[in-house]
Amino acid sequence: MSENNKKLLVYVNELEEKIVDLSLQLKSKSNALNLVIESNNKSIGKLIHNLKNPVGIIFSFSDMMLEDIEDYSTEKLEKHIQIIKNSANFSLQLLTAVAKNAQLHSPKLTYNFKSVNYIDLVTEIINEFSKKASKKNCIVEKSIMKSPINLKIDKTEISLAINHVLNNALRYSNEISTIKITVKENLNTIETIVEDEGIGISKENLSAIFNDFFVVNTYSEDKKKCIGLGLPIACKIMKDHKGTISATSTLNKGSKFIISLPK
Repeated sequence: MSENNKKLLVYVNELEEKIVDLSLQLKSKSNALNLVIESNNKSIGKLIHNLKNPVGIIFSFSDMMLEDIEDYSTEKLEKHIQIIKNSANFSLQLLTAVAKNAQLHSPKLTYNFKSVNYIDLVTEIINEFSKKASKKNCIVEKSIMKSPINLKIDKTEISLAINHVLNNALRYSNEISTIKITVKENLNTIETIVEDEGIGISKENLSAIFNDFFVVNTYSEDKKKCIGLGLPIACKIMKDHKGTISATSTLNKGSKFIISLPK
């Protein structure tokens, strides 16, 4: 075999290997794209399913009010307008949560990482949360060190994630119960621990609580409908910060969430 033929054979073999490699990459990308499409279709289906009821309520009560407006007492009018307002509010919350969830999974997502005093941030969040908890007669206990801990994080997104975990604890807490928040410094991580005395989560459901639209109970203790995106959003934000959220729980006794961020 001539030298030119040998070179040609080597070139053909290299080309074949590249084609096989590109084919495998294309298949991998195609599978990933199909998973994204499947996930988006499921989200759209869930969104439509969750919107049907509140939008239906808004339409039904609006139609009823227009037909009988002359016979409406002030008391009845206020009651039905409140029902419409609650349904509209849930719909807006749902759309906002879905939009945020989609944003977090977008390839164009960017974070504004800056050095932040994490202790000040958590203290600020707890102070606001305590006002909300007091309306349900829940006591908020905090155990936080005073010395500053500077972390490179996106302040807005981390605040959102922590608030979702806190709101989840409050949502499933009974009145006149305690929610304990602890910030703990480890060798390589900072842990924010949220413990409640709520209804708890069964072992069967515990592994699914970070899945999109999963809810342990359709309605919270105060009869508010649950969306099921708060914890998944918090989990995604923590993952993008190279952190984690984990949970343990006992039915009828309460739950414990641990938010861990790298130092």
